[in-house]
Parts: sequence; structure tokens; C-alpha cells
Amino acid sequence: MQSIIKKMATMIVACVVMIGLGFGLTQWLKPAQAGLSSANNTAASATAATTATGSDVVGRASGALSMSSSEEAQTRQQQLQQWLQQHLTDFKKKSGNLDGFLQAWNAQCKNEQQPKQCDTILRAALASHTDQAFANQMLRLLNSLPAYEQAMQSVVMSTATDPRQRYAKIWQLREQMLGQDGALLAFGQEKAFAEYQFQFAELKARAANLSTEQRLAELKQLQQQTLGRYGDQVRQAEGSAGDYEKALQLMLVGVTDPTAQAQITQQLRQQYFSPELAAQMAQRDQQVTEQKQQVDLYQTELAALKQQMAASQSSLPASAWQQQYEQRLSALRLKHFQ
Repeated sequence: MQSIIKKMATMIVACVVMIGLGFGLTQWLKPAQAGLSSANNTAASATAATTATGSDVVGRASGALSMSSSEEAQTRQQQLQQWLQQHLTDFKKKSGNLDGFLQAWNAQCKNEQQPKQCDTILRAALASHTDQAFANQMLRLLNSLPAYEQAMQSVVMSTATDPRQRYAKIWQLREQMLGQDGALLAFGQEKAFAEYQFQFAELKARAANLSTEQRLAELKQLQQQTLGRYGDQVRQAEGSAGDYEKALQLMLVGVTDPTAQAQITQQLRQQYFSPELAAQMAQRDQQVTEQKQQVDLYQTELAALKQQMAASQSSLPASAWQQQYEQRLSALRLKHFQ
């Protein structure tokens, strides 16, 4: 802005000089020296006036911009604090997924703040939170996380170990590093879902001895018992597809006939999804089946081609045999995958 004002001042000065020169030469016919002196005086006055006015404009503009930027930053800080207070209250009611809460907070904060500043803002919100007992628990948890993460990096377990035992070892470390309440506050939802998965595997192992009605009834009971207060969050994360997949796995245990498998699949889709989505899934199944049949046919014909070419390899020169094989292979691929 200052450079623009200076350019404008220079232009004004030039105009004034020309006007002064023209006026002195044409109207009064005074000596050139007098005309130039008058013009220079006029230009000096114009420059001083323009410079003073420009500085005043720049000063007012800078002050306005500074105030606007300050007000904007203050408004944004208030919005972040309001977001934190609301979501801290929600997290207190539906705790058990600290990672989800921190990811949501970082998404809100990271565009304008550095990670360290985001942490400072979070701690300030906890200091002013209405439930100080909960806030203090959160602060202790945040302070303990770095040491816990470092300890987790040193944990080594064999994949041959039973999954339930491996998870029990991890949970033991969490309680040791974070305390029982802190572990549940941070990972309670995960713990409930893990137990749900372990018990579902056990249910699936004995599903062959249960009727179809018993399988679905036990699945529903299992979800209620293991997920408990976290049921809504888990179902929201998994969606209808999660329940459908579990039910489908149970219902297909012991069923080997492809037609019966297709019927069971279609019935469950109608139960768990909208008619439109179920129809789309059936169409996708048909496409996958056709693609598989095409690949199987290609593999069969490819095996036959290799057998034919192997029989003729001894009767043809190497270069001619290679050329013929590549031509026939290219034609076969175009036939099936063009």
C-alpha cells in the first residue's frame, strides 16, 4: 500500500510540475528560471501534503487490519473452547475411545495451530471444565500416555499365543501404566469389542450343534452382554454390514451346497439391508461369478495351449516356436480379457 501511495505522490508531483511550467511559459512569459523555481516550490508542497496523507491512510489501514486479525483469532479460540467443552462432556458420557476423541480434536485444531498449541488449548479447556474430577482424570491420562506408548513398543508376543492371552497381556500393561479407571477411560470400547470377537469365535466353533434360530438368538445375546454400554458406538462404527457379516458366518457353518449358501446370503441381505442395496449386492455377486468363470476358462485354455506348444517344440526352430507361442498367447488373452 505504501508503494502505491508513493507512486501516486510522484505522479501528482509530475503533473503539478508540468502545470506550473505550462502556466509560467504560456500565460506570463516570465523567464524560464522563475517558472522552474515556482514549479519546484509547488511540487515540494504537493509532495509533503501527499506524504502526510499517505502515512495517515497507511496507519489507519494497518490498525484496522491488526484489530480485525486479533478479533478473528479471539473468535476462533472461543469456538475451539466451545467445541472442547461440548465434546469433553460427550466423551465423559460415552468414554472408552480416547483415540477417537483426540483424532476429532486434532482435526478441529491442526489447521490453525501447531500440535503443541493444540495440547495447550486442550489442557486449558480441562482446567475450566465443570467436572473437575473428570478433568483431572483426563489430565493424568494425557500425562501418562507417552510412557505407556513407549512401554508398548517394547512388548513382544508370539503369534502362536492364543489371541485372548495376547490381549490380556496388553490390558495388564495398560492397567499398570494408566490405572484401571484410566485404561477403561481410554480403551474401554476396544476392550468390549475384543471380548465380543473372542466370544463370537467360540460361538462360531459350536454353531454346527445349534439350529439357525439358536445361532441368531445367541449372537444377539452375545452383543448385549459383551458390548454393554458401548453397543451403540460399536454398531455405529461397524454399521449394518458388521452385524450382517457375523450372522452370515454363523448361518453358513456346515452348509456346503452353493445353492443353499446363495439362498441364506440373499435372505440375510434382505433382513439387514434395504431392497436397493441388497439388489446391488446380488448384481455384484453375479459380476464376480462371471469374472471367475472367465478366468477359470482362460486358465483351462492356457493349460491346453502350453501342452500343444510343448508337443511342437522339438519340430520347430526355437525362434519360430517362440514367435508362434507368443502370438497364440496374445490371441488367447485378447479373447478373454479385451
